[in-house]
Amino acid sequence: MTMEKITVTAEIQRFDPSADKEPHFESFEVTGLANMRVLDVIRSVYENQAGDLAYQFACRIGRCGTCAVRVNGVSVLACQEKCKPHMRIQPLKPFPVLRDLVVDRTEIEARLEELKLAPLRTHEHPGMPEPITPKRAEELCHMDSCLLCMVCVSACPAVEERPFDGPAFMLKLRHMSKHPQDTRNRLDQAVEHGMLECFNCDVCTQVCPADLSPAQAIREFRQELMFGGKRPVEGRPG
Repeated sequence: MTMEKITVTAEIQRFDPSADKEPHFESFEVTGLANMRVLDVIRSVYENQAGDLAYQFACRIGRCGTCAVRVNGVSVLACQEKCKPHMRIQPLKPFPVLRDLVVDRTEIEARLEELKLAPLRTHEHPGMPEPITPKRAEELCHMDSCLLCMVCVSACPAVEERPFDGPAFMLKLRHMSKHPQDTRNRLDQAVEHGMLECFNCDVCTQVCPADLSPAQAIREFRQELMFGGKRPVEGRPG
């Protein structure tokens, strides 16, 4: 059985800070299978038409998060997003562009380091598994599937307009707030990093490639701020 083929037009943003004053677009036509993804189109352009195109990818299966771009204004993972007949492909915002579709993640890594996303313990690790309820373990594992792809941050309208680090960082803080051995005040950190500036629009949840809900994490923090909350003791109902 022969797979249907299509031809798509991809306008790709090009920008080399060492040579260009402003970003510009170059248009390419790519023919391939009808089910090809945006990353397939970008790779075809690089391999056959523009060998100097800068872009990133690693896994191609939606696990590394490095191929994130904007397609027609929407932040997506290029390896997961099905191609469209006409696409304008740009790097994620609001991050500095190193070249073409590659953004500088220096600030992202600095913020993650500042948040100290490791448990602050009151005692040393006992050297053996510690008590945790199956429900809590499942919740923590699910939240830890965040790719740090920054798709949600790029899509967030509050990040553009207000002093707000963004949804991904709030999700990471909420994840740590649920860790049974972490005693750091994650709510204070969330407020300090702009949690109250969130518009509560849920766009971050809608675009998340890992099917997570940063918006729900923020709502939980806000509820805790307004009404208080008590961490359940692991191994006991609560």
